[in-house]
Amino acid sequence: MYIIIVGASRIGIALAKELIKDKHNVVIVEQDEDKAKRIAETLDAMVVNGSGTDADVLEEAGAKKADVIVATTSNDAVNLMVCELGSMLGIKRRFALYTNPKHEKIFRRVGVEEIINPSDVISRYLKDLIVMPGISILSSIKDVEIIELTISEDSDVADTEIKEIGMPEGSTIAAIYRDGELIIPKGNTVLKAGDRLTILAKKDVVKEVVDIFR
Repeated sequence: MYIIIVGASRIGIALAKELIKDKHNVVIVEQDEDKAKRIAETLDAMVVNGSGTDADVLEEAGAKKADVIVATTSNDAVNLMVCELGSMLGIKRRFALYTNPKHEKIFRRVGVEEIINPSDVISRYLKDLIVMPGISILSSIKDVEIIELTISEDSDVADTEIKEIGMPEGSTIAAIYRDGELIIPKGNTVLKAGDRLTILAKKDVVKEVVDIFR
């Protein structure tokens, strides 16, 4: 994919590194000239020095062929403007960070596909570490959580078929990783201690799922 990231924040740079690692074409737009130069010297990505709120700059970054634009500055107004310009320039998928919860509805109103509040993400991650040790919430999509966990030696579900463990309605085991190999689960698949599971679950049944595997 061709992806434009506006704002060389820590989150923006971390995202760029992950995307580059996966062989995506990444362009970073950064207004600070010195920062733009440093990034160009360290990352295998095109770097455009300019404001993401300038349509000409976004066009220079390749907006007309971009699949995705991500606004990762620390300014909600700038991120909103970036997404609006992205829409005007024909970029169908638009993502943004936001800091003020009051602005969430505005972002959704202009059709941003996904908006992320970094503070909320960090606080939820810390909460999960505290109350659900060994269990990770990888992502949230609409009203669904993607959960990853490992079955412990003393788990009640070890050596049990999936159909017998009573997964709540609105949840499913999507994948099992055992000894480095992927297993696509079926009802009669027997879970083993050490299995790493990827589970999809609606948010209102996550606690029930966690209780089963804890």
